[in-house]
Amino acid sequence: MRSTEHAATVDFVERSLHADLRLEHVAAHVGYSPYHLHRSFRRAFGLTLHTYVRRRRLTEAARALVDTSDPVLDIALRHGFRGQQSFTSAFSAGYGVPPATWRRTRPFFPLLLPYRFPASEWELGRATGGFGITDRASVDLLLPLSLAAVDMLPTLDVDQHAADLSTRFDSHQVLVARDEGPGGRGAAAVIIDPATGHIDYLAVHPLARATSALPSLLHTARAHHPRLSVTTFREGDKADLGHRRTLAALGFRPGRLRVEFGYPTQLLRLDASGAPL
Repeated sequence: MRSTEHAATVDFVERSLHADLRLEHVAAHVGYSPYHLHRSFRRAFGLTLHTYVRRRRLTEAARALVDTSDPVLDIALRHGFRGQQSFTSAFSAGYGVPPATWRRTRPFFPLLLPYRFPASEWELGRATGGFGITDRASVDLLLPLSLAAVDMLPTLDVDQHAADLSTRFDSHQVLVARDEGPGGRGAAAVIIDPATGHIDYLAVHPLARATSALPSLLHTARAHHPRLSVTTFREGDKADLGHRRTLAALGFRPGRLRVEFGYPTQLLRLDASGAPL
């Protein structure tokens, strides 16, 4: 499938979140077989269409829980779930708490935002010229990357996140992987505490997750900080779309358990010796 067809598929899904979005129905709309659509969508975005739909529905349901006083059952049915039990199970797996608890105690944050990208970004997954690494960054560059890669972040309040990013530019090292083709699109970024080598911020654009962007970025980072560390999902966390597995394949090993923003996480460490980057 071409990038324009992937964009059209995402647009159809986003306009139909409250309707029938089984693979067969979406495939019929876009004119491909279910098998081909499943493989192409997963290859482009790194997750299945089913996972995309479910996380987008959960995100919009979480928004409704915060913004309205509608009964949980009404919200569940309106967002494509068959009943309150299945909704509560899916919501608890994604957000870590049941919907009623979320409504009482948590501010809204998205599990996944729409994969509606500018035309220039749709070619990130097909970058053939490799990725250049630069230390030149700005909030205007990193904030859109954070929104695209929100599934990698423990929480996201946009205004607070923008403020946090701006305060770290002076005291931390920022590295950005850019497509070396026309436009130099941002594919991935890290913000590293120079005193400890801990990666305080890691974001990889969904369209660049099957490319060399992250390995290239971490290879450069390790040259400055031989003992890198990063916090990610705990093993078995159903909210993880594969980020822990990706980091493990790059040589990160489990460290101590943590809790960040009220969410259970784990520290991973990358030693200079033996890592496969």
